[in-house]
Amino acid sequence: MRNSKSCCRSEALVVPTICAFILLNVGTGCQTTPLAPDRLIIGAHLAHRVGQTIPQNTIPGQIAMPPGASLDDGITEDEAIAFALWNNAAFQELLVDLGIARGDLIQAGLLPNPEFVYFPSVPNRHFKYLFDLPIEAIWLRPIRIRNASHEADRTAERLTQAGLDLMRDVRQAYADVLLSSERIRIAGEAVKLRGRIAELAEKRLKAGDNSSQEAATARIDALLAEQDATRIAFDRSVVEERLRNVMGIGKARDPLKLDPPLSPGCRTFDAEALAHEAMESRPDALATVLAIEAADARLRFARLVWVRLLGIGDATSGRNGHEFGPGLRFTVPIFDRNQGGIARAEAELEKAIRKQQTVADQITLDVHQAHLQYSQACAELGFLRTKVRPEVEAAIRRSQAGYQEGNVAIFIVLESTRQLLDSYLREAQLQTDLRRSWAELERSIGKRLDPELACDQK
Repeated sequence: MRNSKSCCRSEALVVPTICAFILLNVGTGCQTTPLAPDRLIIGAHLAHRVGQTIPQNTIPGQIAMPPGASLDDGITEDEAIAFALWNNAAFQELLVDLGIARGDLIQAGLLPNPEFVYFPSVPNRHFKYLFDLPIEAIWLRPIRIRNASHEADRTAERLTQAGLDLMRDVRQAYADVLLSSERIRIAGEAVKLRGRIAELAEKRLKAGDNSSQEAATARIDALLAEQDATRIAFDRSVVEERLRNVMGIGKARDPLKLDPPLSPGCRTFDAEALAHEAMESRPDALATVLAIEAADARLRFARLVWVRLLGIGDATSGRNGHEFGPGLRFTVPIFDRNQGGIARAEAELEKAIRKQQTVADQITLDVHQAHLQYSQACAELGFLRTKVRPEVEAAIRRSQAGYQEGNVAIFIVLESTRQLLDSYLREAQLQTDLRRSWAELERSIGKRLDPELACDQK
């Protein structure tokens, strides 16, 4: 009877012991829950670089209105960018990676639950219980957290770069819509100008100063101008749809009213200095550094992950009650020391290092290419405005005056008109090239430049 009562008292101590052990483990896990980058961090990065931010949350399928932005009173370039950062579906999908990174970081900081084994007493057998806890998890926990933290920070830098890429896409789509509007305006001028030439040809035909063939040629040229104007009008709808898509406002079907910004002025930049600055500060370059640090942490973890050190506390009832005592169980690394995992981690580290060089080469290409395209647009635009345009305008005035006096054939007038209209179109295209290359140049550097603004386009 004495032994039976002793066993009952011993079994009664099991439940309090279990509760105390579980509370100790839960308390340890709760106190060390790490933090991870969130939308506030991405918004702060973008605000520092380009003066834009992102929302804390959006509802899928609904258009979110950025503060101070409206679709009704004319959309500026900055408003178009804000709409995209708040509504572009692909970018909002990427932002969910922040939650995934946060989950990985939280999981890396958690300790494994202890396990409890209990064998109740039965006839001819005493009861037994034991606890075990993987002690190596406490030792390896800082390495896991370091790896997950680097990955979370890399995710933040990667999403910041995605925001910069989205801004570039918006600005270029915005420039394409402005170009289409300018082409519509030039097409309208072409219809008027060629219409006047056709009327002048008809008057000269009636006066007997030219042939019916010349009048027919001028009339056909005017009709072709009207056909081009009809086609160009539809071209704007096409590029406008692309702008709607990248802004994430496809459900808003009212015509977009754009408020054209000032064109970036032409400046001289040191491409090497810009490339060096981009290497130091561009988000995707910073992400490669974090990727190397994360890969290095994974390699350290791979070299230690084979360790199994199990802390055990157990007790078995007996003639004189039971005593709770400690024990250890550990792995003897005779065969498996995670050789394959180490080899993989070493390869991942080498890949991350080589990826850094790949990104560095891409940054060099991006900066120099955007700089050359910007310089080319500036040079061509300056030559067109100072050399080509004055000559073409003088030629069209001389040809029209000569045709009225009967000293110039209609074909000379039509050719001069074509050259004038081509110069208009070329200037509009170069203005767009300037806007697009400027947007690409800022994206390649990873921040806004401070341009000297010129006069707005005509």
